[in-house]
Amino acid sequence: MPTDRPPLRFLLLTLLLCLAQIFTCGAKAESARVAPAMFPLSINGRSLHYAINFEPVMPGEQVVFATASHLAPRLAVQIDGNNLAPRDGQYIWRAPQNPGVHKVDVHLRADAAVTGYQTINVQLLVMVPAKRISNGYLNGYRIGPYPPALNNLSSYQAPEGFIEVTVKNQNLRISPNFTLSQFLCKQKGSFPKYVALKPALLNKLEELLLDVNARGISTPTFVVMSGYRTPYYNRAIKNVPNSYHIYGGAADIYIDVDGDGLMDDINRDGKLDQADAALLYEWADSFATRHNRPDLIGGVGEYTSTSAHGPFIHIDVRGAPARWGHWPP
Repeated sequence: MPTDRPPLRFLLLTLLLCLAQIFTCGAKAESARVAPAMFPLSINGRSLHYAINFEPVMPGEQVVFATASHLAPRLAVQIDGNNLAPRDGQYIWRAPQNPGVHKVDVHLRADAAVTGYQTINVQLLVMVPAKRISNGYLNGYRIGPYPPALNNLSSYQAPEGFIEVTVKNQNLRISPNFTLSQFLCKQKGSFPKYVALKPALLNKLEELLLDVNARGISTPTFVVMSGYRTPYYNRAIKNVPNSYHIYGGAADIYIDVDGDGLMDDINRDGKLDQADAALLYEWADSFATRHNRPDLIGGVGEYTSTSAHGPFIHIDVRGAPARWGHWPP
């Protein structure tokens, strides 16, 4: 006499598969990690805002870590696992001559009101000096000549050095939600590659990303369609000579949680079109003012779809407001 067990197991398996598909398809997208710095800390006078940070430094440069005077006795700084001794309430480190990544862990020891300790991580990136560029190449990687500074502005001076990106460090997390590889120039070339990158740009991207998530768009990061561009590559794509991309202070971005290579339907009108980029532009447009961050003032541009890409926006930290391309006008 046949038993009902095999059909029952089959039905249960089918039900479980269906439930898995329902929960997988209906699961909420991952949000950006909210990881603020839990105590005041500065590097060479620049305040750090996050639990994960990066700082590009030149070979031989003196790097000073400082905190509020009342917290200084409780601070402990480790570089590559070695304790750094304090000097007059500060922690001073001299960058080596060779390029590379040095991991810094800054701990705030517990006091009577706080158990355990809090930590801020910093990736110190010792750069390769720009003076080592020869005939437009840096260790075989084509950089090309930099144009004269736009209107003699200091913010448009050619970089003093470049971060060396290798197969080993390309996926290094340099802020809570972004990695080094996201900002590499799109030009062809083997490793090592080189990139100029301003910490202020990462600050702006992080703050805008958290702002976007707070508006109900759950996304762990932005797609960086274009980050750093070498002057050679910038000229090859016929962009303006002083594009802020060549200084490491600009990024072309869009939101793509579903991974189809296009801007998502962030205005939730059921269409993937220019209106989504326009909304992201509007959020970025007043961002620095709304968040009282004059250090993040810069350009915002909106771009339409082409046969090669979907709509996206440009943001930068040039230090002066600039706006272009917004659709609709």
